[in-house]
Amino acid sequence: MIDQVKKTVVGLTSFTRLLECTRKLAPADSVALTGLSGSLPAVVLSCLHGELGRQWVVIARDRAMAERWRDDLMLSAGRETVEFFVGSPQGGTGDGGRYVSDIKALRSVLRQEENIVVTHPRALLLSLPPPASLVDRFFTLAAGNDAPLSDLIDRLQELGFQRKDFVEIYGDYAQRGGILDIFPFAGENPVRLEFLGDLLESIREFDPLSQRSIRELVETTIVADFPHSVDPGDDASEPTVTFFDYVRADALLILDEPELIEAAFMRETPDSTVPLLAYQNLSQQMGERAQIQLQAIVTQPGSSIDFRSVPQPAINTSVKVLRTTITEFLEQESTVIISCDSPSEQERLKELLEAIEVESDQMTPHDREREAVELTGVSFSLAPLHEGFVIPEGRLAYFTEHQIFNRLKRRGRKRTPSFKGFTGRDLLRLRKGDYVVHRDYGIGRFDSLRRIRVNNVDQEVVRVYYEENDTLYVNMNYINRLQKYSSREGHVPKLSRLGSPEWSRMKSRAKKRVKDIARELITLYAGRKQMPGFASPQDSPWQGELEASFMYEDTFDQARATREVKQDMEEAFPMDRLICGDVGFGKTEVAVRAAFKAILGGKQAAVLVPTTILALQHYNTFVDRISRYGVNVQMLSRFKPRKAQLAILEGLKSGAVDLVIGTHRLLSGDVGFKDLGLLIVDEEHRFGVSAKERLRQLRTEVDTLALTATPIPRTLHFS
Repeated sequence: MIDQVKKTVVGLTSFTRLLECTRKLAPADSVALTGLSGSLPAVVLSCLHGELGRQWVVIARDRAMAERWRDDLMLSAGRETVEFFVGSPQGGTGDGGRYVSDIKALRSVLRQEENIVVTHPRALLLSLPPPASLVDRFFTLAAGNDAPLSDLIDRLQELGFQRKDFVEIYGDYAQRGGILDIFPFAGENPVRLEFLGDLLESIREFDPLSQRSIRELVETTIVADFPHSVDPGDDASEPTVTFFDYVRADALLILDEPELIEAAFMRETPDSTVPLLAYQNLSQQMGERAQIQLQAIVTQPGSSIDFRSVPQPAINTSVKVLRTTITEFLEQESTVIISCDSPSEQERLKELLEAIEVESDQMTPHDREREAVELTGVSFSLAPLHEGFVIPEGRLAYFTEHQIFNRLKRRGRKRTPSFKGFTGRDLLRLRKGDYVVHRDYGIGRFDSLRRIRVNNVDQEVVRVYYEENDTLYVNMNYINRLQKYSSREGHVPKLSRLGSPEWSRMKSRAKKRVKDIARELITLYAGRKQMPGFASPQDSPWQGELEASFMYEDTFDQARATREVKQDMEEAFPMDRLICGDVGFGKTEVAVRAAFKAILGGKQAAVLVPTTILALQHYNTFVDRISRYGVNVQMLSRFKPRKAQLAILEGLKSGAVDLVIGTHRLLSGDVGFKDLGLLIVDEEHRFGVSAKERLRQLRTEVDTLALTATPIPRTLHFS
């Protein structure tokens, strides 16, 4: 759908004027743009870059805005066209790819590529090594060419690459016969080179975890970490090399709000002569280049090109308002595009819009048919820009789903792969004397990393001590069979004895105990399934609207927990589920959705917490999330006035109170419910024995949801 937006932009008269003006721009000239709302500036500039080419540098006011520019430009201009100069601080190692973005950006400008480089003032003030010192730090290899393996390894070592048994992070390389794996400082994955003598037969990109090939390459560029410059010292007259010393002289600058950029430069420039000289040098270099200046306010009417766009209309999470707004745009013969972060969000929004149509009151069959036809005129797409916009001249309205529901946009960060067992990085965190567990030999004490000689071959190993100072050497190829020992704080485990069958017997006993626990649970839940319970109805449009209005993007585990809790609630037997997660990871939101589902099914819900402060926090959260749907939420604690307590108790018995949040006061004998359907217990392990007896009475035939941030055996047992 982004192509449709770009086609509309190219057809605008303002874009035609911009294209003509930019072609005529001389060095030190500038053109001002106004009326660019939301993420439209990125789309306009990507269209312009497609027409003109050249090397571009987009300067945002700060790093956060630069990241937004990067994301929007990658979507509209293509990932291969956009580079991001972050401006990482000096003195790093490049571990984990912190400098990969910078290295790729500098390589791009050095190679005179016609790319768009996005950056910000702090990055531009960074002191860099001269361009000449970076040219030799990347080279290209092509399949089918001669490339002596020994010479290549020597060059990798000269460039600072580290030899490992397996490549894991940027800057690693590993050799196994005629196969050479390299993890260069460019790209997301390492490459595998296969040699036949001095002939480079093939190049493949592969996954470092599974070791499986991703794709075959014709050529690859090996990029090394660049040497970070040292401070110039006390000699203020020494010239400072900055990013613009790498950029082409005819590069076009894009300034997002020049006044804000100027203010950012002044904030970033400390009270010392060297940074001030760097800033003066930058100002001169920027002033010598052609510029496109994006301005929110017109300083000189008639001197700028106005695109006359407006921001995406405010929907404020209301699907009815969204439906009405869409209808208005369609009646004006405008194109409506709604972009979502994921297929699941897209399907959910479609269902909400369709449900609103079906449930609309006072509609004739003709009205329903017309609305159904109108909805088919709405285009849905994935991978949205950061902000929506409306272009009246082009009759285009671009909505983003996260703005519709006042959510933060999902950042497209790649999930970090999780390794089983130790990695080389984990080993560096171990200290001498730490307890470790070997899958085959049991509990030992970590001593050190060392190199030993076996059959005339040097091997890197981990030395682990066992009982009676027996020693085990674990080859780095089998490091994933080790893991750090974990138990309650202060516990000192008994070391295993090498050659003894005790560790095998201990594992067998543990497996048997797990089977016994599983058997007991099966018996318990088989009995619970025979008990009568309330089956909550399927999700209504209001349930979908509530979940869509959550301002943050659901994590994978949060979405899964919500889905499984609702599935349990729809069964005709009592739910008994524990949600375990660290503080701030979204347990309360899962509880909000479960409570709302129970209330929509005609039931009451209760939230039991151990402290008054926590009760108040939950009360504020629940009121903020569901009170606008007409849900009566109350808080009950011993600090409430007696009169207020009696009113809440009466509301619980009559059904006027839909949801109550309280402390131990909820467990008092005078508390009764008209029709309790869901009991939510937060941190159950903090309640006493008598409170738990009362809980068992309450939860006999109602759905129960336990929340905890403390996954200790006691919590799991109670739940």
